[in-house]
Amino acid sequence: MNDLFQDINASELEGAAQTWLAAIIHSSDDAIISKTLDGIVSSWNEGARRIFGYEAAEMIGQPILRLIPPDRLGEEPAILERLKRGERVDHFETKRVTKYGVILDISLSISPIRDSKGQIIGASKIARNITGQKEAERIINEGKERFRQELEDTVRERTRELAEMNHRLTKSNHELEQFAYIASHDLQEPLRKIHVFSELLEEGLNSGADAASLAKYLHRIKNASLRMSRLIKDVLEYSRLSRAELVIAPVDLNEIIKEVLMEFDLSVAEKKAIISVGPLPVINGIGSQFRQLFRNLVGNSLKFSQQEPRISVRAEKATPAELPDTLPRNGTSKFFRISFQDNGIGFEQQHAGMVFGIFQRLNSQDAYSGSGIGLALCKKIVENHDGAITATSEPGKGATFNVFLPA
Repeated sequence: MNDLFQDINASELEGAAQTWLAAIIHSSDDAIISKTLDGIVSSWNEGARRIFGYEAAEMIGQPILRLIPPDRLGEEPAILERLKRGERVDHFETKRVTKYGVILDISLSISPIRDSKGQIIGASKIARNITGQKEAERIINEGKERFRQELEDTVRERTRELAEMNHRLTKSNHELEQFAYIASHDLQEPLRKIHVFSELLEEGLNSGADAASLAKYLHRIKNASLRMSRLIKDVLEYSRLSRAELVIAPVDLNEIIKEVLMEFDLSVAEKKAIISVGPLPVINGIGSQFRQLFRNLVGNSLKFSQQEPRISVRAEKATPAELPDTLPRNGTSKFFRISFQDNGIGFEQQHAGMVFGIFQRLNSQDAYSGSGIGLALCKKIVENHDGAITATSEPGKGATFNVFLPA
């Protein structure tokens, strides 16, 4: 009696277990599929229908290849070979296609199915739709990549800004050194003259010197004070170029050169100068600074001449090979080259770099007037506009100043 009871319970338990297992398979969100070793579908649960769109009647008896995209067909033979050897395939991530042509990210776990004799007769496959997970990972990875890129861009930009600030600081320190020199030498020189000739004037007045001598002392004092005034004015002009409060706008250089030549009309007439000007471009920049640039370059050509001045102003697109080392030669950055050529006294080419230094002079104050700051102003103006200026010359054969400005 007890044996019969046990048999009944075992039978009921086995039936209950099968019912329970069938319910789990039916209600699973995952696709649970079985197939033969030839790749023919033999079972298809509700989860498979929800994921792939096919009804069980549409898939049972059909090749599993219907679910595999063309570029993944080589996976199936390799999986079947592993199953035939009794191996499991766990969490294999791949792509599968639905009834409606939608490509899904799928994670596969596949186990061999054995008969009562232990022979492998097919495979049981659990397919999990991980498309949402993959999309989330992609979004997270894109976010990480975007953040990394933004961080790199920020670091790169800050590094560039620091390098630029360091460059400006170096230039400022250099200019401070030059101003210290000016204060100790150039500004002191007219002060010394004023002091010396004031003493001589005082002595002459006390000793009853003649009017001609007294007038000479006064003349020298006046010249020294005028030179000092000019030096101070030029220093202030130079320092103002560092201020970035002026507005950048298109500037027609043809109009600028016309205005500058009108300022020099008396000097041109007196020296019988001939000035030829070709077509000039329109440049984005600060009009007042371009006017100052042209005034200094044309003024130098008129000043440093011992014969009738011949001055040529021309502009053309610069080739990368013509650009100075301080400018990019990548072929994408375009520049105009504006040349100011004259037949003046010239200078040794070895001094070409020195002429742009503040208060650097190659000629005596007595022979040619000026503070020695004009070309330094030119250099600063051109650099303010992301350009460069160079000089080529030979003694007695004139000079050419090339101004490179972004096109």
